[in-house]
Amino acid sequence: MGHMHARVRVKDPSTSKTEETELLVDTGSTYTWIMKSLLHRLGVKPQTEWTFKTADGRLLKRQIGEAVVGV
Repeated sequence: MGHMHARVRVKDPSTSKTEETELLVDTGSTYTWIMKSLLHRLGVKPQTEWTFKTADGRLLKRQIGEAVVGV
């Protein structure tokens, strides 16, 4: 079993700024995790903070913002 990656465009819906990046594809994931530095360059602002539980039981706090991801 290997890893599948996809080349995508990430867009800030409020400014229409876009940037291409490569992401690891996880078809079972509800949310997309994107590096904070990329979102910062696009101007995506955090709207709230959530706590996530990882598969190994760790709790991670992450800021949540809205971006559009497409190919």
